[in-house]
Amino acid sequence: MSGDPRRHLHRTRHTGPPARPAPYPETGNRHQGDDQMTMTQSVRTEGADIVYDYEGNGPLLLMISGGGGAAEHYARISGFLSGHYTVVRYDRRGNSRSTGDTTADLDMAQQARDAAAVIGAMGGGKARVFGSSGGANIALQLAADHPDVIVALVAHEGPTSPLLPDADAWLAFADRVYATFTGEGAGAASRMFASELVGFDGADPQQARVAAGELTTNAEFFMAREYLPLATFSPDLDTIRRNKVPMVTAAGRQSAGAYYARTARIQAERLGCPILEFPGNHLGFIFEAPGFATTLRGALDDLTAGRT
Repeated sequence: MSGDPRRHLHRTRHTGPPARPAPYPETGNRHQGDDQMTMTQSVRTEGADIVYDYEGNGPLLLMISGGGGAAEHYARISGFLSGHYTVVRYDRRGNSRSTGDTTADLDMAQQARDAAAVIGAMGGGKARVFGSSGGANIALQLAADHPDVIVALVAHEGPTSPLLPDADAWLAFADRVYATFTGEGAGAASRMFASELVGFDGADPQQARVAAGELTTNAEFFMAREYLPLATFSPDLDTIRRNKVPMVTAAGRQSAGAYYARTARIQAERLGCPILEFPGNHLGFIFEAPGFATTLRGALDDLTAGRT
């Protein structure tokens, strides 16, 4: 892979293997997962060390996190996918174990380059890609800027509010959330943000905490530097369509008329791609991980076989 121009394009240096044999060489930091040995490595790109975990065998599947930016968000579902894929999940720039300039606002193009750098560090050149929420927005930017690294893409409930017919109302909501953060802190802002989540089961203690706006991983950084760029993101759908990336968008069965489910439907309509119904709500990959994983596998299989 030393002659792959993508590695030089992104100015990356990685501590991982130079190629993708299966199984991977047991280098880097190791910790025992539920069913698979999880490997932890990093890639140096654009002044940051992006830390990523990977496990399993098979085609490369990159999982991009949204708010909170942490690899751990996909830890549970990875256990249901790693028998079929080499699952890679990473801490986005400035989040958790990854470094970066935490005084700078999120840059969508840079986020896409970071995702491409992680794919490159794994040595495969291309990957199946899944992103949820803000991670779906980053995946859409990746599809616009670096379509050559994507084998197939599933974008789950990416909140591209400018596409909505009532965009002004939702952009104003984002402004109110951010103003609440600057005036009252991350806790109050998270509660306001959570007020528009749909389909969370109040009888389930974990779901109830999410619906109540309990602070999550990297909440301060998310509200300070990432929330507005993600909430106000408008993807270049014309370019994505011209790039002919095999993709679908997805919305949760319990998300119903939530603004982020509506944006997924609009994205599909404008891209001319299918929209699929996935189990659960906005965090179905956590709360309904087995069924979500099965649906995701089916979507990726159909895309790679040209059945969608």
